Amino acid sequence: MKILHIITSLQSGGAERMLSKIVNNDEDNNHIIVLLLSGEIHYKITPNIKIYNLNYDNNLVNKFKILRQLPMIINYEKPQIVQTWLKANYYAPVLKFIRKKSKYVINIRSGVQNKKNRIISKVISWYLNMTDGQIFVSNSSKKEFEKEGISFKKSTVINNGFEQNEYLYRENIDPSDKYLHIGYVGRYHPIKNQELLINAFNQFATNNDAILHLAGKNLNYENFASLIDSENKRKYLWYGEVSETIEFYKRIDVLILTSRSEGFPNVIGEAMSIGVPVISTDAGESYQIIRDAGYKIDNKISSLVKMLNHINKNKNELNKKSKKSYEIIENEYSLNKIIEEYKKYYEKISEEN
Repeated sequence: MKILHIITSLQSGGAERMLSKIVNNDEDNNHIIVLLLSGEIHYKITPNIKIYNLNYDNNLVNKFKILRQLPMIINYEKPQIVQTWLKANYYAPVLKFIRKKSKYVINIRSGVQNKKNRIISKVISWYLNMTDGQIFVSNSSKKEFEKEGISFKKSTVINNGFEQNEYLYRENIDPSDKYLHIGYVGRYHPIKNQELLINAFNQFATNNDAILHLAGKNLNYENFASLIDSENKRKYLWYGEVSETIEFYKRIDVLILTSRSEGFPNVIGEAMSIGVPVISTDAGESYQIIRDAGYKIDNKISSLVKMLNHINKNKNELNKKSKKSYEIIENEYSLNKIIEEYKKYYEKISEEN
């Protein structure tokens, strides 16, 4: 089966990462990728995958140019399935109207970030239901849309999947190192609530030996300088955007997620896939993944500070959490299992009249 994916870019992000995993590991289908906007390709794609890089700047005029060019590519490639991702989902109903021979599936990667009024919700629901299928990354994301009055007739939930990694927890940690190594991975954005992270760590680090390792696009000292106490400045390590995240996770004892909203956070699964326990707010599917293998916090500075103090006094607890974390990903969220779910859904949609 030929499947054509349409996505804004392959810069760093959860959707981009999952798409790269699907096309690189699904040997039963022929995958093609169309990149709409300019930007570096952050994730490795195997050489046999055909990529159309339209390389447009993100503006209104170019959106119409994209809409003119996409039907030409689809007509030439003649895919059985066209799968759109992220903001490209809004092209899918129009493309289906232009070329009805292909089946169109949208891929929804997060919850509803902005509340809609009832009329707008009904319009969005009607418009996106013109597609042949809808894939949600998590049950919590699906419920958020339904709560806003946006429901779908042919939807399914397929979580993110993760490679089978070795158990690598504390592999690079020096036993004589008395510091608690805390990690954070995520792009710089208000929805990630990184001010909570910085404020809490500032309080905790004042009286404790700890290092905060931070990685992510535009995540740098300059964006948080006003929040960081001068005496704690040396306790922050800024990595910028990293491509080898496993190497990053090997350096830390625990990962923190402070987001206000998420779908199915890749960073949680990636950290747990080598045995790193996670502290997280109740964002998207976070609690459903972590369970008793990690730590749950409220969206408050005091909650995170309290948790960090608890962990610092009970470091041996991390080893037990680590093994549970690894087992959850290995047993329930393996990449092979998730790719099989995608393949079955593709087959189901392609066979429907």
